Amino acid sequence: MYHHFLNEPIVLDAEKTSILTLRLPDDISDFMVLQAISAPLLEVIVIADACTRQNITIRFQPFMGLKVEPLPHSSQAFNAPLTRSIGQGFRLYTRMGTAAKFCAAELRRGISFSLDMTNCQDTNNCLTFALQVDSKFELVPLEADLRVLHEPKALIVAKALLARQYDYAASSESLAIDMAEIEQVRLELQTFLRGDLGHSHTSLADEALKLIPLLLQKQQWLFRTYTHMFERPNYNRSANDMDSTDKLLRKLECYELLAPPELIQMVDRLMEDDT
Repeated sequence: MYHHFLNEPIVLDAEKTSILTLRLPDDISDFMVLQAISAPLLEVIVIADACTRQNITIRFQPFMGLKVEPLPHSSQAFNAPLTRSIGQGFRLYTRMGTAAKFCAAELRRGISFSLDMTNCQDTNNCLTFALQVDSKFELVPLEADLRVLHEPKALIVAKALLARQYDYAASSESLAIDMAEIEQVRLELQTFLRGDLGHSHTSLADEALKLIPLLLQKQQWLFRTYTHMFERPNYNRSANDMDSTDKLLRKLECYELLAPPELIQMVDRLMEDDT
């Protein structure tokens, strides 16, 4: 469900005790964190290969950097460990109610969590993970992850407009408002593509590129309906002529029946001259 935000999984050997540090590069602005903290920053799942040796797959947001190093003897303090067995995992989230500027500052310094298998009762089937103390982030087990994913606002609004059932028989003012709303969202998608988040998350950028022509097609259809209200349906008839074609043909037949033969012949000669 979070494949749009996270990169391709990396497989790491979990046999050695180590520290994993997630860091925000210096060339990435804090504004990126504002847009990205609604999604998990990292996801870890414990797996096993054919030799039943523990490995982990790790995915994180592509603008972040990850460093893996052996656990030092004078290690920093960590919180209570989270035990995970094969097939289980966790995600790294910001703590609820934490300001984005504090999260960005901690990401600049680096968020560290330990990977250990010595404190586990069954070292063949589980691993322990512990986050650094006093962190603005938290490790949430996959089975307990109840957070709702919020996509970028421009994508959410664009999908909502495409799913909306428009009333094409509405007034011209209502149609004009609908067209303006679609145009505004289309411009927001283009701004998103030019921004840092659009450049970092290629899957989100691809989705935005697919939505833009769909919005344009819907806008063109609304514009066609809008202009149809002010244009005559057929240039052979007046703009206020609402009679159907069948009714006009029947009316013409009545004129032919009532007209004298000389007048009909004159009309036929005029038509021959026009052709």
